[in-house]
Formats: sequence, structure tokens, C-alpha cells
Amino acid sequence: MRGEPVELACPFCDKGIILCWHIPSSISQKNRSSATFGKVREKVRNPDVWLIQSGCSVCKKSAEEVEKELRKKNII
Repeated sequence: MRGEPVELACPFCDKGIILCWHIPSSISQKNRSSATFGKVREKVRNPDVWLIQSGCSVCKKSAEEVEKELRKKNII
């Protein structure tokens, strides 16, 4: 699983920097077999994963509050 560090602006004050770790979505293939249906291959898309590492140092919002607001605004 690969990931990359990302810095986002605070959704509350737009002055602080929020440290995040972003793991992009991926596609995996699952193989199944049964006596009735034979071999079946499914493609499964895993969603993006965002890990918020810090809150805002300017407006003193916690990481949980920042994550909730970023999800509400569809930024992450």
C-alpha cells in the first residue's frame, strides 16, 4: 500500500496547515470458483484513505473536528 504526505489548508480559518497522509484508491482482482458457476473474476475498487495527523495550530481545532469538516465539505 503506497501513500503520500499532503498538506491541506484548515477548513475553519484557511490560515493553518493540516498534515494528512493520503492513500489513493486501488483496484484489486479477486478470483473465485464454484462447481455451479465455474471461475469468476471480480474487480473490487478500494476507496481513498485519508489519515489526518494534526489539528490546526492557528485556530486550535482538533484533528477530529478538522476531519469532520473536511468530509462535510467533500474535500477528502
